[in-house]
Amino acid sequence: MLLSEKEVIALVNSGTIQVLSEGETLLKRTQRSRGSCLVLNGSFKTVSRDGNGMGLTYARGDLIFEDALFDCDPSLTSIVAREPSRALVLSRSEFNALSPDQHCALMRHVAAAQHSRMLGMGNAMASLQLQRTSLTAHAVTAARKHGESYEQSELIQGLIKKIPRLPIHVAQLAEMLLSEKISTKRVTELAKQDPSLVGEVLKEVNSPYYGIRQKVSDLYYAIMLIGFNEVFRILVSQGLRKTMPDTESFREVHQHSIVISYIAFEICQLGDKRDASLLSTIGLLHDLGKSTVLLIERDNPKLGFFIQMLDPCKIAAMLLDKWNIPGVICQTIEYQAYARFAPPTEVPTRYQKYIGILHLAHAVHDTVRGVFAEGEYPFLREFMEVSNLRDKILDQMRGGVMRSLRAKAQLLPMEMKKFILSGE
Repeated sequence: MLLSEKEVIALVNSGTIQVLSEGETLLKRTQRSRGSCLVLNGSFKTVSRDGNGMGLTYARGDLIFEDALFDCDPSLTSIVAREPSRALVLSRSEFNALSPDQHCALMRHVAAAQHSRMLGMGNAMASLQLQRTSLTAHAVTAARKHGESYEQSELIQGLIKKIPRLPIHVAQLAEMLLSEKISTKRVTELAKQDPSLVGEVLKEVNSPYYGIRQKVSDLYYAIMLIGFNEVFRILVSQGLRKTMPDTESFREVHQHSIVISYIAFEICQLGDKRDASLLSTIGLLHDLGKSTVLLIERDNPKLGFFIQMLDPCKIAAMLLDKWNIPGVICQTIEYQAYARFAPPTEVPTRYQKYIGILHLAHAVHDTVRGVFAEGEYPFLREFMEVSNLRDKILDQMRGGVMRSLRAKAQLLPMEMKKFILSGE
């Protein structure tokens, strides 16, 4: 302890020593009358409304100011003993009655204790940073080596070749997404080259899935009504349904992709709108690898153990490349998983923003669903920064996305209507 024996004796005579067993409460928000507490031995921890410790601990020699503790963090409810402990308790009046020398001694003690704590935190942060760098480097190296081996595997190449192709118009429309000269007329002309394609769009638009009251019989009007981006979703969805098995597992993956597609689109509306259609497409295709693995597993049951180890992101990128989908979509999907274990600097610069928005879309999704786990998004802030969303916070993004989705709910498919209701 930094106080002298004489100073400690003087303070003890000014207050009350309290002895607490493990779990007993020293301070409580609803009974703020003790002023300050000096930890003589043992240790204490803060507790929040949900009953969990907040990660703050006070050990021998620490001085706890009641007002500062509760005013700085509204979620705190109390501070309790982590083990059998003793503390010198000074009420506000007792604290104010201390002599100038006692006040100086306490402030000197607080300053020294804080400096010591800051040094400890600095050392801990340096250690954590070293650990993070080491673990990230290991994960990135492993991921890259794993991906490179796929390109050289005749077995994997053979499995991918057996996957049915998406209709050719999907790749053509995907190319159009990257053009600033995209027009409803041009999309309509391309779609009309395949009468079955027009029929699929009109059938989907007029189905209960979208819930549009008036019957739509013209493709141009359908595009004007629900937008090119929505028509493209229909085309890709129909293509994927024909390509992939119609099982519950596939439907779950596909429905999740539709939700992420809409969220990514809305995030772009809050930032760079020019990327909205592209991110919507990336969202729709981002879990194609999972669906592909399901299909490979169904067709090759004897390879079950091997198939379980496949990287869905790499599989999706290889498959989309075979289908002549634009490289920016393929590469973004290939590197998307890096956001879970590495900062943006570990992925190609061109795709950092797109990966960031896709990553943020998942964070918004999990927040709305009430399953957000901060540990699964360790680099979220960094990816938001490279996505030009550095001035936003997750709750703001969630609020903006949900407000926009609610405003257009009448023209959204059933998956999105259910998602909107889940967030209310």
